[in-house]
Amino acid sequence: MNLLKKLITWLIGISQNVRSRFQKRKQDKALLSEMEKAKNNNLKQIESQIAELINETEEVEYEDVSDLLKKQTITELQTTYISKPTKIRKRIFELAEIEQELSILNKRLFEIQTQQKRLSVPIHNQRNNFDDKIIELEKQLNKFTKKESLVFSNRAIEILRNTVTQVGKLIESKLTKTYREREELKRKQEETKKQQVKQLISSIETLINQNKLQDAQNQLANAKNIIVGLRSSDQKKSFLEKLEALKAKIREKQIAQEAKRQADELKKQQEEAERRRLAEDAKREEEQKQRLQKELIARQQEEARRKKEEDKRQNLQRLLTKKSNWQDFADVLKENSITTLYHFTDKENIRFIKKYGGLFSWYYLRKEGIDVPYEGGGSLSKDLDRRYGLEDFVRVCFTENHPMMYVARNEGRIPNPIILKISTEVCEFKDTRFANMNATRNGHNCGETLIDLQKINFAIVSQRTHFNLSEQEKPYYQAEVLVKTWIPIEYITNINQF
Repeated sequence: MNLLKKLITWLIGISQNVRSRFQKRKQDKALLSEMEKAKNNNLKQIESQIAELINETEEVEYEDVSDLLKKQTITELQTTYISKPTKIRKRIFELAEIEQELSILNKRLFEIQTQQKRLSVPIHNQRNNFDDKIIELEKQLNKFTKKESLVFSNRAIEILRNTVTQVGKLIESKLTKTYREREELKRKQEETKKQQVKQLISSIETLINQNKLQDAQNQLANAKNIIVGLRSSDQKKSFLEKLEALKAKIREKQIAQEAKRQADELKKQQEEAERRRLAEDAKREEEQKQRLQKELIARQQEEARRKKEEDKRQNLQRLLTKKSNWQDFADVLKENSITTLYHFTDKENIRFIKKYGGLFSWYYLRKEGIDVPYEGGGSLSKDLDRRYGLEDFVRVCFTENHPMMYVARNEGRIPNPIILKISTEVCEFKDTRFANMNATRNGHNCGETLIDLQKINFAIVSQRTHFNLSEQEKPYYQAEVLVKTWIPIEYITNINQF
């Protein structure tokens, strides 16, 4: 029975050993595949990356560099430790086992480097016993390798085991010393932080009393950042309670300041509203005053304008006063069969004649600022009018075919001439004058009397045209009547035809 148990136990062991062997073969195959991929890796570059990460990172963990350490191990197996095996009395170590041992050593080396970095201990130039042991272990590993498995003698295995044990003891001793030094450093840092927090709390209280609340809040944030890093939970709680009290005090101050600001703003708005109201009232009052003043001025101007217009109208009406012997003038005209007088002008002037209520002298039009399209007379004619004092007279004639009408049309002064028929009653106005020829011609006779009217050669002016007249008679064909200033529209008998 015992023999059967031993046999079963032996068979189970053999089975487990075979299974382990195949498992390790599988692991070796996977490892060899990774080593094949690592042919182009640069070991020094990988080690430099690990060292750079340790030096530049404040708190680096193993997980942060695990990939780089794995890459380092595979590269070391590929480039450093692989060589042809030596045929001696040997004990077989699988490649996976060596890779595992090398990974453990790299991990421990990384932990030592990070601990040294945290304690700011300069280790780069030190060559202590621990470093020598690591180097010795590395040399031992350099001696044996093969792509599928490593071969060690019993002596080499013993040396390897002793070296690993010594490395472990050195790591434990170094970590114990490191821990004590680290704890002392943390204690000093803790005390420094406490003092900083106390100083900040005192500074915050001063700032609050000075109403520098924004600065106080900034200091409050700084203090909180320091308190969070304290190790003592009781001290941390005490400081945080003080900060909460200071925060509440700041909030009270802020509420009071906001209330004061709002009150000041409200008062300012009320004052501004009152100022605007007074300004608006003053503005309205000034506008009312100016409006009344403008209305007064406008009324005065309108009254002045109406008075002026009335004066002008009366003056024009006075010009229509008849001569004392007006009937004698009417009889002379009747005796000579003169029933109508004539005035030629341009058709464009008709709308102005209707607008202003009559025919006016060119002098009156200019004086009153009335612009008409065509004045008729040229500059020479106006100069002659001024010489004889006839500028304020409207000229009418006894014929519809006055020679000067054709001259004016040809010269472009009257491009579209028309003939206005004028009542002979204008001859009865007291200031009306009579000229026996063109009143600006040398040798003419011009006056207001009945004799002046009788000097007109009615036989000549009654001719249809002047073409059948002798040269001596032609000047008398242009005999004319000169009406002072204007001829009212009601005396223009054919005005409605235009």
